[in-house]
Amino acid sequence: MREPLHGGTGLSQGTKLAIRCVLFFAGLFVLALGAVCMMQAQLGVASWDVLHIGLTHLTSLSVGTWVQIIGILMIAITCLIERKWPRIGSIVNIVMIGFFINWLLSLNLVPVYPFLWARVVMLLVGIVLMGFGAGMYVASNIGAGPRDGLTLVLAERSGWSIRMVRTILEGTALLLGWLATGPVSVGTFASVLLIGPVMQASLRFWRKRMEKLAAAAVS
Repeated sequence: MREPLHGGTGLSQGTKLAIRCVLFFAGLFVLALGAVCMMQAQLGVASWDVLHIGLTHLTSLSVGTWVQIIGILMIAITCLIERKWPRIGSIVNIVMIGFFINWLLSLNLVPVYPFLWARVVMLLVGIVLMGFGAGMYVASNIGAGPRDGLTLVLAERSGWSIRMVRTILEGTALLLGWLATGPVSVGTFASVLLIGPVMQASLRFWRKRMEKLAAAAVS
């Protein structure tokens, strides 16, 4: 007897890509929301945002615009060192984070609380959101952030460890931001300790989801 033909029951490649894009943009939005929560907590921000906010004190440009400028500059440096064009996802990454930050700040969706306990809660929420969002967009594998790309290429060319290169970059941003009167406080140091572990947990979670998605696409 002739075996019946079975149509594919898995997800199409187009559907899989669409889900990855949703995860990518959702991750960027969550990260930007976390950054805004930290800003509104007024207890210190992540090291790179110290630089971004410090630069707004010296110019008329917004925080989100400086996020984009610094990010694109880092992408350009990476491209010059590697001598190849950047992935379009990396450019979209930094442009959209800057856009989301400006948009959220303009809407005043995240309030500034007068009570210290509420500001501490807001700070912790911001740290968790930044780490969780970073894990989401990295798991999508559409476009790494500019700092990630520059860290990897500098580590490869210098022979230094990735941790050392990243520490130097973060420390440089923090120092320059502090000199530009960016907001350095307890939240800055808390973010250094906590964002990484939250991002790692988020990345592990979303990569498992992506593995299941990949299996469904070929089943």
